[in-house]
Amino acid sequence: MATGTAEADTRQKLLKTVKKEVKQIMEEAVTRKFVHEDSSHIISFCAAVEACVLYGLKRRAAGFLRSNKIAALFMKVAKSFPLAEELCRKVQDLEQLLENKRNQMQGVQESVRKAQKLPNLSPQAIKHLWIRTALIEKVLDKIVLYLVENCNKYYEKEALLMDPVDGPILASLLVGPCALEYTKMKTADHFWTDPSADELVQRHRIHSSHCRQDSPTKRPALCIQKRHSSGSMDDRPSMSARDYVESLHQNSRATLLFGKNNVMVQPRDDMEAIPGYLSLHQSADTMTLKWTPNQLMNGSVGDLDYEKSVYWDYAMTIRLEEIVYLHCHQQVDSGGTVVLVSQDGIQRPPLRFPRGGHLLQFLSCLENGLLPHGQLDPPLWSQRGKGKVFPKLRKRSPQGSSESASDKEEDEATDYVFRIIYPGSQCEFVAQELIDPQGGGLPSMWQPSTRKSSCSSCSQSGSSDGGPSNGCNHERAPLKMLCDNMKYQIVSRAFYG
Repeated sequence: MATGTAEADTRQKLLKTVKKEVKQIMEEAVTRKFVHEDSSHIISFCAAVEACVLYGLKRRAAGFLRSNKIAALFMKVAKSFPLAEELCRKVQDLEQLLENKRNQMQGVQESVRKAQKLPNLSPQAIKHLWIRTALIEKVLDKIVLYLVENCNKYYEKEALLMDPVDGPILASLLVGPCALEYTKMKTADHFWTDPSADELVQRHRIHSSHCRQDSPTKRPALCIQKRHSSGSMDDRPSMSARDYVESLHQNSRATLLFGKNNVMVQPRDDMEAIPGYLSLHQSADTMTLKWTPNQLMNGSVGDLDYEKSVYWDYAMTIRLEEIVYLHCHQQVDSGGTVVLVSQDGIQRPPLRFPRGGHLLQFLSCLENGLLPHGQLDPPLWSQRGKGKVFPKLRKRSPQGSSESASDKEEDEATDYVFRIIYPGSQCEFVAQELIDPQGGGLPSMWQPSTRKSSCSSCSQSGSSDGGPSNGCNHERAPLKMLCDNMKYQIVSRAFYG
């Protein structure tokens, strides 16, 4: 009884080791987008599988005088299994090449050209050559499954492959690694190490061109420029098209705050609006808004360089620190439009969102990304059950107008102008008291601050409000800004219990 328990424990340890190695290989394949044949995980995996296959093997099946038991087993299987026969032929050819290489190192003169064709395998890879070759040729799982189905012919009763549960589990575990593609390319990072947090984030990152040398003609790096009707031009850092498209997704250099496809933009007045991918990125020192046409995202551009250059001219990269105002317009037949106005008064092409509340989601992500160094004026409101909602601005109506008419007018408001404020460089943000006359748990109105006429756009809004204009405080401390923002959040949460 004790012997049976010990054998069961041994089988479980062997199977657990294989599970761990399979997990490591699959993680490497997902994170790196490839698995190198010289990866340390391949060697560990082959050793674990070989231990399971040899456990409980009959001496007759292993060969009485053979030092390489796994080779003897595969040769016996090859007599009745065609896939194993093909594997044996490939491994024997490989062993012959390795033998020739050893002879060359002992003094046999060969041409340099012929020597370069010989395989360069590590001692660990040569030790597990049969299992390794079966894995790369994607037949290891089929051979092990054949051994499980014919276990009485090759194994003792205590063997792992004789177990009605553990044997099929082992064969199933090998299906995943056998489905992977293994590469021989020598790259800077083909020696696998435990992935860092940044590398795990890059699960959809495509490696740069120096990792892909199978292409006969290497395309030159693109120097991408964006042009607007105003004539301004910004240079984007030179990079390949593949790297630029992948930089629009989550990566280690910048955090992806927002992403939405099929955002329509009309690059020029004489052409129709085209769909593209809009993304908001935040790095350590700046926030960037990017819009890329779908033709570049999908790789559906024609082979002509002229066509590619045209679409790259339509792509936009906007630094949020250059933007002062966001004009938001909601239409019944669409999801809304955003017009960005820069510090020099130039308007960027309108961004037309599809239906589904994506405009509000974009503003919410932008507001969260600006904190704590910046803020939207007026800020978005939080409503229980709905999350972020558009603010309701207090409109100074004539004294004779009723409050109900004002409420009705607020409900019908569809256009908003948001100002991006940075402490020390923009007009003072004046925190207002939150009021709730209806008792609904939601701040009913936000009073925008009045401004001095020295701020170009602020003076017009201040005069239209009919109230006195306050001067711009350009010496506002960032700490005061943070305290006001915290106060607003605390009071806002108080309404929700």
